[in-house]
Amino acid sequence: MPAESDWSALGGQLALGTLLGIAVGFTVKKAFKVALILVGVFLLAALALQHFDFITINWFVIEELYVRTIEQSGGLWSIARKWARSIGALIPVAGSFVVGFLIGMRLG
Repeated sequence: MPAESDWSALGGQLALGTLLGIAVGFTVKKAFKVALILVGVFLLAALALQHFDFITINWFVIEELYVRTIEQSGGLWSIARKWARSIGALIPVAGSFVVGFLIGMRLG
């Protein structure tokens, strides 16, 4: 009977990982949509204010800040690799989480 309890624990881990992945994927996609809308509205407002000479935007400083931030973090792939290493010990949960995350992103 120990093999049966191992299968049930594995099934529980897979179900938990999938459920959490769906929830996180769905939420991340919705949050990205809201963030992109807010950034777009802010950018359009700033460009309109610059057009009417209310403000002056120093694009060079904004670009330098962006480049510095990306270089310090190592880019998106570096962040993804660190995240994958941290959950590597939880293979059943991590694998089902990734599947659930992709499903959640699709649903969101």
